[in-house]
Amino acid sequence: MDTTKFKLRLEEERQKLETALLSVGRRNPENPGDWEPKFNDINAANASQDEMADKFEDMEQTLATQTAYEARLTAVNEALERIKDGAYGKCNCGKDIPLERMEADPAASCMCGEHN
Repeated sequence: MDTTKFKLRLEEERQKLETALLSVGRRNPENPGDWEPKFNDINAANASQDEMADKFEDMEQTLATQTAYEARLTAVNEALERIKDGAYGKCNCGKDIPLERMEADPAASCMCGEHN
């Protein structure tokens, strides 16, 4: 199978995800493959309860967004690794992933639902 177009799409998506992650997080200096969320400083001494509630809500949203981006980035990186290893397009159980599924999601790795 010619993986060129999938590789290009995945590399483009990786770049977009890393840019998006930089808006809500930063690379973990101890583990560059890991991301940490960025939070605005909280000055609890001068904040009202409403302001604190808003800040915590913002923190939860930032963490959820960062977690979703990071999970997708992991899937994209794993797909690029499968291309490199020659295993792209195969489910972990060895079955072929349908081309239509890979067209819809080039990072698809499992078609049987047992290996997510």
